[in-house]
Amino acid sequence: MAASPFHRRVAGAKSRFYPDRGDPATWEVKAKRTLAPNAWKRSKNRQFLAEAMRILGDLDCTVYTVSIDKRRLMHPMELQTTMPLQLQGLVEHFSVECATRHETGFIVSDWSNQDLHAHASSSVGSFVISRRLPLHPTIYYANSLNSHPIQVADLIAAVRRRAIEGDTNLEPLDNQLAAITGSHRIAATTHTGRRYTNRIVLI
Repeated sequence: MAASPFHRRVAGAKSRFYPDRGDPATWEVKAKRTLAPNAWKRSKNRQFLAEAMRILGDLDCTVYTVSIDKRRLMHPMELQTTMPLQLQGLVEHFSVECATRHETGFIVSDWSNQDLHAHASSSVGSFVISRRLPLHPTIYYANSLNSHPIQVADLIAAVRRRAIEGDTNLEPLDNQLAAITGSHRIAATTHTGRRYTNRIVLI
């Protein structure tokens, strides 16, 4: 993804749709204020998401989601377990797109917990190296306040989660996001033999 144009255009969209909130570099777009039932009724929130999707499409991005439906779990799973599994699922499919584009990919995540991030980075690194995948063998971390791409990614994750949990108001948006797949129409399998997809369901 072309991060600099994306960052500038999302900052512009934040200024346009939320002019009363001031400099877009000083505040974050949050799912609670954008996607909650009452918030989603506000046209500016729907228009902002529509503009974000347009930007993603214009910049030849692919929207990836990796989901676990907690209702299907046989027993509770901690974030320390689910996060590496989700990242490995992302790497497995994202690496197919990287190979198709003849590029080396890298993953950037929001910073929250040092111990958890070290565990996740180590897991992804060994996964990438052992399978010789075309990605950087680590995860890079950033403060979401300083990263508009991460803010949009957080919104996408929230849309996917709410759709899986049965929010019918967000199902159309979830499907529209899944349809953003870049200019490369990939009909391939991952290194494990699974069919490539940008909407990854683990459980």
